[in-house]
Amino acid sequence: MNINQLFEPLFSDELDDPRYYQVYGGRGSGKSYTTSIAMLLKTYSKFKHKILYLRQTMSSSEDSTIADVRAAIEALGKQDDFRESKGVITNIRTGSTISFKGIRSAGSQTAKLKSLSGITTLVVEEAEELESFDEFSKVDESIRIKGKPLKVILIYNPGSAISSWIHKEWFKEGLPSVERYVDTMFIHSTYLDNLQNLNETTVKRYRDLERTNPTYYTNTILAEWTLEASGRMYAGWRHWSSLQEEGDTWYGMDFGYGGKDKTACVKITWIDGTYFVEEMFAESKMSISRTLSKMRECGIPFNAKIYCDSAMPLLIEEIRRGGYTSSRKCRKGNVEAEIKKVQDKDICLVGTEETQLYYDYMTFRRDKNGKIPHEPDVLAAMRYGINSKSPTKKTTNRPRRARRRRGFL
Repeated sequence: MNINQLFEPLFSDELDDPRYYQVYGGRGSGKSYTTSIAMLLKTYSKFKHKILYLRQTMSSSEDSTIADVRAAIEALGKQDDFRESKGVITNIRTGSTISFKGIRSAGSQTAKLKSLSGITTLVVEEAEELESFDEFSKVDESIRIKGKPLKVILIYNPGSAISSWIHKEWFKEGLPSVERYVDTMFIHSTYLDNLQNLNETTVKRYRDLERTNPTYYTNTILAEWTLEASGRMYAGWRHWSSLQEEGDTWYGMDFGYGGKDKTACVKITWIDGTYFVEEMFAESKMSISRTLSKMRECGIPFNAKIYCDSAMPLLIEEIRRGGYTSSRKCRKGNVEAEIKKVQDKDICLVGTEETQLYYDYMTFRRDKNGKIPHEPDVLAAMRYGINSKSPTKKTTNRPRRARRRRGFL
């Protein structure tokens, strides 16, 4: 068979091969089918591999993943070498197996994937559907048999960079992370790498999309990571890991109303025309006693000026009774107009990319009808603080220290 050289690493079967394989790309790239060919050939290995195909739900595996492996067996002309029974395909010549499982079935947890013992190769189809790195890691850590090449192959179409655990672990700003080259092979493919196997009408449709819908063509057909720029309410802000300089400092606070709403507090430091915003906390279902305790843990001074959600005057009074006597109502107006005021400011986020503030900054956008959805609570706290106080007009006389830019997508 004519296998694109991009996929050659999947066919290697040596003890010193990398553990992880990122097999990502767009539609029509042949990544899933070529991987199934590689897995079938692996069943003839001297290592007697035990291969597991894993997806979020087993029903979707039955529809496509197993079908790909069956088609590969037929394409190789090896029907006599394989037997299928109860979701397991066995190479009767070598004893190697290919099994198929779902992490969840009908929305509930399966039987904890008990039969992972002896697995040498894990293939995660549609890996982007797995809910978290923790869920993936539980399975990954079970692949640990000695004396055999161990591989974990993730197959997927890239999506949102900010919301993807895969991007967080293996990529940076849409590109493979250099630090992961030591244990990971990155294989990116598109339909352009698989033209010899595609119908001409399919190729024509993809090429037409390049002209008629370039965004869809880039994100879906070429399958590049989406860096969340289109439609965002806020963009272009700087991002620093920490801030040592002092300036005019105050706080903004939004109270949660129950459910998924969060009580959020941010610290705002104004230095020479720039608002440096740092998340103090953002938690749901916080009682007033927990809120006060958290404020003390974060080192918020009792005399700090705190601009709070004016819709909750009783909670503001409780905050004042708790020792923060300079807490007060924020200024409120039309939400869209108030957001516009924030958009016009020079803002720098302070902290790691793990904060709720950073996530909400990257993902807060208008809905498909162009309307502003529910504003994330930590961004509301920031808006209350920035729009409620005019900073003290003083500048430092000492030279400004360079701050290292990092983390902005």
